[in-house]
Amino acid sequence: MLLITAHYVRFTADKPLETDAVKAAIAEAEAALSGQGRLLVRPSGTEKLIRVMAEGDDEALVKRVVADVAGAVRSA
Repeated sequence: MLLITAHYVRFTADKPLETDAVKAAIAEAEAALSGQGRLLVRPSGTEKLIRVMAEGDDEALVKRVVADVAGAVRSA
């Protein structure tokens, strides 16, 4: 089964995807999903939102990495 989970995170920082904490969270998520899924993180073109999406076979892992990256974006 392929599970896809997405979070849309509203942000207030100028460029949250360029912060060290967000970069580290993305790197950790990609490493955790290595060979088991994929991660997509991208800003909206029209709103101050970041889309965090992951897909994979392990539901708990997919939900965890999306929550971790979304949390890092919120804190940026």
